[in-house]
Amino acid sequence: MDLPEYVEHFRARVVQDALNEATASYWTRRAETFEAARHRPGIDYPGQASLDELRERWRDLTEIATACRNRATVSLMQDGIEPEVVAALREAS
Repeated sequence: MDLPEYVEHFRARVVQDALNEATASYWTRRAETFEAARHRPGIDYPGQASLDELRERWRDLTEIATACRNRATVSLMQDGIEPEVVAALREAS
C-alpha cells in the first residue's frame, strides 16, 4: 500500500470511528462490555486480588458503564449510521 492509499484508508477509518461514536448503540455496547468485565463471585478466579481490590474494580467498571449509558442517552444518532451516509462515504473515497 503506497502513502496516498494509506492516508485515504486512515481518513476513512477516522470518519467511520467518529460516526460510530455518535451512535447510541455504540455506547450501549461499550457499557455492556464494561459490565461483562466485572468480577463474578463464584465464577471468576480472583487471582492475587484482594476482596477490597475486587470491590474497587467492580465500582470502577460500573462507573464507566454508567458513563457509557449516559453518553448513549445523549447520542446524536440513536440507531446506527444511515445507509445513505455510508454510501456517500464510500463514493467519496
